[in-house]
Amino acid sequence: MPQTITNYTTHDQAYYYADLKRLPRLSEEERRHLITSLPTADNPHLNTQIKHQLIESYLPLAKYFAIALCPKPCYHRNLPDLIGEANLTVVEVIIRTDLTQIDDLTSYLVAWMRGRLKDATINDGLVKINYGVRTRARERGDAAQIDALDHLLSLDEQMEWFDTDDLEEPSSTPIMPTEAAPPRDPQQRAQVETWLSYLSPRAQAIFRLRYGLSDDNERRHTTKEIVRLLGIDRRVVLTTERDALARLRALAEGKATLGKKNGKPCIYYPDAHNRYTITPEQEAAMLHACSDLQAQGIIVTGRLLAQATGVSMGRALMFLRLHRIETPKEARARQRERRLEEVCTRLEGLGVRVTSPLLAKEAGVMKQTALNFLKARRSNNHAAN
Repeated sequence: MPQTITNYTTHDQAYYYADLKRLPRLSEEERRHLITSLPTADNPHLNTQIKHQLIESYLPLAKYFAIALCPKPCYHRNLPDLIGEANLTVVEVIIRTDLTQIDDLTSYLVAWMRGRLKDATINDGLVKINYGVRTRARERGDAAQIDALDHLLSLDEQMEWFDTDDLEEPSSTPIMPTEAAPPRDPQQRAQVETWLSYLSPRAQAIFRLRYGLSDDNERRHTTKEIVRLLGIDRRVVLTTERDALARLRALAEGKATLGKKNGKPCIYYPDAHNRYTITPEQEAAMLHACSDLQAQGIIVTGRLLAQATGVSMGRALMFLRLHRIETPKEARARQRERRLEEVCTRLEGLGVRVTSPLLAKEAGVMKQTALNFLKARRSNNHAAN
């Protein structure tokens, strides 16, 4: 029999893998034969010999599961321990279990090894991380970040820097600034605050973090830091910042005007999102189509206008933003109000008592809409009298 190698002093597992290849391989039939041949009488030597053969036959399986369940960025650090844990599991199960009572020893060992290796992976380090979280991180390719949370450097790793003579000590940099911040221009600061007040609260928060405009923190933050501090999506941060910059530039160039929204000043710039150019022919065609649709009592929407004129949806929507007086929602409300008024006048002319269920049925609206209309109409009549 070849001499086994027992020098396991290196960091890699080459010697251990070489020994595993020298172990005899057993098939499932041979393992079942060994289990059935376990002596029922008192023969501890033969019993131990059979169990040792079973343990050696399952050591390659233990190595396989240790490699499969070990986080890939941590092979050098965790794999030897996981292989040892799997081997100990094989030894404990085969030595302490009555193998004659187990139908499928391989499946039984696999279940035990999975549980033990998962526990060892979870408890490895300072922070206990669920095995499912680690699995999903490996699928996403973020296993290195998860493993960095619970990686405690050993003293040897910390002292590696001092063992190299060709390295020089890095120059120390102060954590806090040593020079005082330059004085601020009060007039310029007031102008910045005025312009920021024209933006939405979210845009103001993004601008203060992006350009260091806060009184207590004048450091410019990256997009990743803004996402983490405000708890919003990266796309929202970039879109909000781009829109606010476009509005501020337009206001400075005189292309935008100041208005009010919900009682607060805001920058009104209809062309902020317009990336389409409309030719005079297209504009004339859309004006004519709008007049025809309105004459027919049809609410003009971007889809209808694009279908009527053959232009793109983007150009139709941009035309409506620049020319229409009311939105489709406001137009539908106005038509609904006019229809309710006509039905109510007709019922009153017939001498019928107008109730909200009857008005809702005749006008084809919801009962609550008819009720709100009657309340507003009666209050207006009461105020007129």
